Amino acid sequence: MLRIDRLLRKAECIDIYATGISYTLAQAAAFKFATLGVESSAYESISGHYLAARKHKKTVAFVISFTGANRTVETMAKYLRTATHNHVVGILGPHNQVTRSWCHEVVEIPNRDSVLSLDVITSFAACNYVFDVFFSLLLSHCQEQHVQSSLEMIRHRDLLLNENFDI
Repeated sequence: MLRIDRLLRKAECIDIYATGISYTLAQAAAFKFATLGVESSAYESISGHYLAARKHKKTVAFVISFTGANRTVETMAKYLRTATHNHVVGILGPHNQVTRSWCHEVVEIPNRDSVLSLDVITSFAACNYVFDVFFSLLLSHCQEQHVQSSLEMIRHRDLLLNENFDI
């Protein structure tokens, strides 16, 4: 976690790749990182043109697979590792032997092998927790900058809110 934190502090961009329900989680994580002023986006697929055009940027690319064995995520990790200068971080379930090999770092999350549809709750909560930890670590390193941008935002709250709340 600390190695990944150091990478995130140096990153110009954070890209998060996921499919299905984990893509929703990726969007939320990208939004959180963006509130800290870090260029951040979520993707469901690879855009070779986009990645080639941004190859000069220091980018941390997260790939998410609740099982660790999602073939689409495996292919994305492989492309990111071999065709870009991105540092690839996997947030992966326990069946991650192949996808792990394409990642520079891996944070393993639990995944209950179950036929019940509720098994996704454990993985979703674990992955969200991992992103919250990384967000909190980044915030702790840029607290003063975040306070200043928040004050700037508050100065224009009348443009953001329907009512003038005493903040």
